[in-house]
Amino acid sequence: MFAAVPLLFAAQQAAEGTVWLTMDGGHPTLNRLAVDIFLAIALVVWPTWLSFSLKLVERNPARRRMLGALFWVGSAVAIYAGVFLARSGPVAEIAGHSIRYDYTASDDGPSSLFYLLVYAIPTVIPFFVSTARGARTIGIMLVVSLIASVVVQRDALTSVWCFFAAILSGLILATITREQHAAQRSRPVSAP
Repeated sequence: MFAAVPLLFAAQQAAEGTVWLTMDGGHPTLNRLAVDIFLAIALVVWPTWLSFSLKLVERNPARRRMLGALFWVGSAVAIYAGVFLARSGPVAEIAGHSIRYDYTASDDGPSSLFYLLVYAIPTVIPFFVSTARGARTIGIMLVVSLIASVVVQRDALTSVWCFFAAILSGLILATITREQHAAQRSRPVSAP
């Protein structure tokens, strides 16, 4: 599951690419589908996927339990986000050089900030709990990219932070590749 993170980000970014290509109003059904897929992955899948996939590769029992608890927090966040998305019918709008998702039933600023903090618990904290190689570096980079997204393009936070996170998923690919090469080098060579 953890190795699939870059593939999920690729699918998510492809959905947002489709959002860009269909914003002219010529394909409203395809645009609606692409918006729904992008936001479903961003707000429903990531809060559960990251903590659960890191739990599966964790060897330390105490940290596995913590990652399990973070998974349940993520499940609550995912359920809330799923219901919110179903009720609000978000639409994509251009904000500068990015996409802003406008929620018709959106909350005020303090509620949005609270949601962002609660969302970060199951999506960022697992990288600091996990003992998987490279997890902490990825976590630090996620925090830095979140701060940069808020500072640079707060109106399009979901789109911009997901773009940064998709790029960072390359670190996961690099870490897994490095681990596989190390495992292959450490295998004993059998005699003919």
